[in-house]
Amino acid sequence: MFTFNFFGESRPLAAALSLLWCSVFLNAQNTTPLPDSMLLRTVVIQATRTSAKSPVPHTNYTAEQLAKTYQAQDVPYLLSAVPSLVETSDAGTGIGYTGMRIRGSDPTRINVTINGVPLNDAESQGVFWVDLPDLAASAAEIQVQRGVGASTNGAGSFGATVNLDLSRVSAEPFATLSNSIGSFATRKHSAHLGTGLLGGKVAFTGRLSQIVSDGYIDRAAANLRSYHLSGTYIDDRQSLSGHVLSGNEVTYQAWNGLPAQYLGIDSLRTTNTAGTEKAGEPYSDEVDNYTQRHYLLHYKRLFSKGFSLQLNGHYTRGFGYYEQYKAGQAFENYNLPDITLGDTILTGTDLVRRRWLDNHFYGGTFALRWAPLFNPPQLTAPPVFLLGGAYSRYEGRHFGEVIWARLGPPKDFLYYDNEGDKRDANIFGKIELNFQQGWSILVDMQFRQVQYSFLGFDNNQNNVTQTANLSFFNPKAGINWKFSQNWSASAFFGVGNREPNRDDYTQSTPDSRPKPERLYDWEAGIKTAQADWNLSAGLFYMGYRNQLVLDGRINDVGAYTRTNVPRSYRAGIELEANANVFPGLVLTGNAAFSKNRVKTFVEYLDNWDTGGQNTLMHDNTNLAFSPEIIARGEITWSVFSQAEKQNLSISLAGKYVGKQFLDNTSNENTLLPAYFFADLRLNYDLHQVIGQQVSIIFAINNVLNNKYVSNGWVYRYLSEGYDDRPYNAYTRAEGNGLYHQAGFFPQAGTNVMATLLLRI
Repeated sequence: MFTFNFFGESRPLAAALSLLWCSVFLNAQNTTPLPDSMLLRTVVIQATRTSAKSPVPHTNYTAEQLAKTYQAQDVPYLLSAVPSLVETSDAGTGIGYTGMRIRGSDPTRINVTINGVPLNDAESQGVFWVDLPDLAASAAEIQVQRGVGASTNGAGSFGATVNLDLSRVSAEPFATLSNSIGSFATRKHSAHLGTGLLGGKVAFTGRLSQIVSDGYIDRAAANLRSYHLSGTYIDDRQSLSGHVLSGNEVTYQAWNGLPAQYLGIDSLRTTNTAGTEKAGEPYSDEVDNYTQRHYLLHYKRLFSKGFSLQLNGHYTRGFGYYEQYKAGQAFENYNLPDITLGDTILTGTDLVRRRWLDNHFYGGTFALRWAPLFNPPQLTAPPVFLLGGAYSRYEGRHFGEVIWARLGPPKDFLYYDNEGDKRDANIFGKIELNFQQGWSILVDMQFRQVQYSFLGFDNNQNNVTQTANLSFFNPKAGINWKFSQNWSASAFFGVGNREPNRDDYTQSTPDSRPKPERLYDWEAGIKTAQADWNLSAGLFYMGYRNQLVLDGRINDVGAYTRTNVPRSYRAGIELEANANVFPGLVLTGNAAFSKNRVKTFVEYLDNWDTGGQNTLMHDNTNLAFSPEIIARGEITWSVFSQAEKQNLSISLAGKYVGKQFLDNTSNENTLLPAYFFADLRLNYDLHQVIGQQVSIIFAINNVLNNKYVSNGWVYRYLSEGYDDRPYNAYTRAEGNGLYHQAGFFPQAGTNVMATLLLRI
């Protein structure tokens, strides 16, 4: 028996889940199969999900596929095989703060939903996977749509949409225990229990998880805990399900990145500067500590004449802080007066601060689906009409405390406090028609309205509460043509609009405030499905208007905020293939080749000598973090026993990511070099010997021990009279008085992880 240190208490797992455990086995003989109507099993994924015939490029991962690779790393690493995707980790291990880019679009431009409910933070628009650790263990399916995608809820998609479906109901009782151990003192312990369908109508599940790791980077430790409880009622005409998901993360900060001067020095490769402003040992509590709880309620009803209605309610509660030791802080930056001691005036002190988030996010979604019972002769199936929409409200309090100071304020001094209030509503309609001769058509129209109230600067430089109102129209249409038994072609066009984020609003005045972004997305593809091999090729052109980028400019309130670039684009081709070479040997792979450009880009450089800014004009430069080549291949060899009670497979996967620039200047001095890594994985499954299944996963990640960097940041400036390099390891010289400060995020070398999973 293993134990969890769960939310500050140590308790045996069997005691924590004893009630559900007993329910699983006491009711094992009372289960019945699910009703025939599988429409009741899905939640609102039908509204935000796209089908196999859809012209929207997409990739689906079932729970069974995820289970083959999932050990402890977070969702971005599980999706590594998605075309055009680049994953990254602050700690270098895929545990803790992780992120991904798809077609060069950062996490704030990737729309993520759980059962159709937005997961992106309403203000920053990012997704923090660390807040819901072990989420993949609950997923019945993950679908990734590339490009603008189909209509969804929450902020507009500008690179991809990720839909996580947690709605699967198991007809049979089950109990799954999973334990993983690996390099960097990594451990994951998880228990997942389900009652099966009791009396043919009711099912309950529960999961407890804990993931801990020291991280590859110094002190980048993570202690992650989560649980997921669900209950479902289902009959032939309706279903009602509720979910409670909760996660707590305590992660030592590794946000600064590796100083640029240390990048080529192996002995300094894991350096973490966070917490080092404290003299002597690094500050031990330089952590991010955050709790997030999600409450989801879903009701679905099947009516006569082809109607079905889905209603969903959601509430998310988030609260937590990040803590920092800061040396030599000016009193004026904390709204404090200077201190006079005799003839000496003290203007600052060392202190420890906490910056808090305390937020509520709630609302509802609906989807009304009508598939008429009649079938017009021109169609191969009844048309499908879908009317959907959502309303949500986010209320977020932002405040900061000084919890300790060498001199100055009392403990827990509140030095800022403000709130954000964001309301988001949308309504959309979809029509799907399947014609004779293999043609199918999709039309998707969405209207979205956003109202955001915040504390920001007015034109007189005063901090006052303001409100922004935005309206967006997002039309989409596509066709799919199955012109033979095994071949099909598709075309798609969609428009996406996206509002600026919190910092864009609060750190600007109405005069300098950026405009919303707009994306025109063109997609075309062809694919074939043969007996032993599949192949697809897709072309895309994503044209941006007013894309928001950092250009180094200081606005009228002295802040570095994003500005609109009038014209930019991404264009490329994505290839996917898989083949059963002979029984037991499978090859899969994909490759993306793209061109990602800003047509005209003005760079603003701080001049440390004059206190002003200089400008440099750039034409046709690369968009930041947009490699022109991303390719991945995998070979899997499976061995089956004659009794089919055992399955042994060995997989070798390799991934190549081309060079990426840290900003939009195409400056060769600040780029991430191209890299390649390979992972070796062994899967062994034993069926009906001990319980239902015993699974062993053994993985050697980065088996070639390649040293590579997957993320970074840069700040560029001019100075003829001062060289900061001896005093700041982040600083490097480019020549002619031009310098930059840069931080990099190295990924771990060769590391191993082993997982033992028992399903009863």
